[in-house]
Amino acid sequence: MVKESKKVSNKISDYIDIGFLQMLQDDCSRAMGLAFVTVDYRGCPITHYSGFTPYCQMGRKHQDFFEMCKQCDAHGGLQAAITGQPYIYRCHAGLVDFALPLIYDGVYMGSLMGGQIRLSRDAKEELEDILPVKTNWRKDKALDEAYNETQRVSYEKIKSAVTLLHDLILFMMQTGRQADRDLEVAGMEPVEEWKSHSDMEFSFQKRELTNIKQQGRLRYFFFVMNVISQLAFQEKAVKTEAAAYDFADIMRYVTESDHEISTLGEELSYVGALLRIQKAWEGDGLHYSISVPKEYWGVNCPYMVLEPLVGLSVQGCGKEEIREIEIFAEEEQGDVILQVVSNNEGITLEEMDAQMGASSQEEGFSLHDSDRSLKRIFGKRCGLSVSPRKDGRAGYMVSFHLPQKKEG
Repeated sequence: MVKESKKVSNKISDYIDIGFLQMLQDDCSRAMGLAFVTVDYRGCPITHYSGFTPYCQMGRKHQDFFEMCKQCDAHGGLQAAITGQPYIYRCHAGLVDFALPLIYDGVYMGSLMGGQIRLSRDAKEELEDILPVKTNWRKDKALDEAYNETQRVSYEKIKSAVTLLHDLILFMMQTGRQADRDLEVAGMEPVEEWKSHSDMEFSFQKRELTNIKQQGRLRYFFFVMNVISQLAFQEKAVKTEAAAYDFADIMRYVTESDHEISTLGEELSYVGALLRIQKAWEGDGLHYSISVPKEYWGVNCPYMVLEPLVGLSVQGCGKEEIREIEIFAEEEQGDVILQVVSNNEGITLEEMDAQMGASSQEEGFSLHDSDRSLKRIFGKRCGLSVSPRKDGRAGYMVSFHLPQKKEG
């Protein structure tokens, strides 16, 4: 009996994780200096706006201006859908915009809309006005000043960005589709058919599906991070390039670890990357140091035990006070004692003790998780210990023991 072919979905979310798409959109906006929003096949936004200029934000507060913006978006998306190619045009307010059609297996699913820039003064290219350009908004002094402050970009850079993003989106959609095909090759049944199986088999197949889809997402995640780092290198954005590499390292550690035991060195490398990114954002609002001798880096350490300690230390960073964090270690009777010292006054020792004793309903790792992992793997004596700082300053110190392996 011939199996009936499945209808191709026109929902973007069936091919691309929307949360990941939002992150990609935000990152590309920062790296390229362009604004973005993704719309579905009906023209409805499925992501939040990324990098919208003050000019466009101000203009869209005026109803007539906003109605013209929506018409431009609709016409641009439609033109891209008809031709199947990226479409670069000039909007009603005089800015350069573009629409990237999201088409897979011949089905139009939506568009990635972007732009909100002006062409450089020496540009020779003539762009089509998608609607008649109106200039009555120039009577608004604040709006006129905001327009003049929008950045100018060469046509070549716009075209390169459009080509790159078009190829990237298609790559992501193909990867998402490949994950579904991998399920079919593996003989796995659609989700709606799982209910007829035992709970054990259902659980197994659900894990397999999650693993396959995660592998697909990771493939294009690291592809994207490589693109962003290369763009940052080309544009001499040193901090952005460093943050991209750190974030890629963080994601590798988070997604590729399939065991509950790491090493202290791996944990320190992970939190070091977290703190470097936080420092890049906060600047002088954060001071930190990690001074753990290399001889201790090979000691066994529970996976993600340090993340909640560092996360708690940077809460509220950069708002009213300079946050200081020190991570260091010392040896005592065959154990490595790791200590995290913070000047965070936003939480009391009693509140930290309460967090260690109660399981959190929030996503991610908590003090309770760290304490429980340490005690389960190494014994009760190795759990978290919270105390005032030894130097008498405001803040706290959290420490725990890690048994040191002895050779022999």
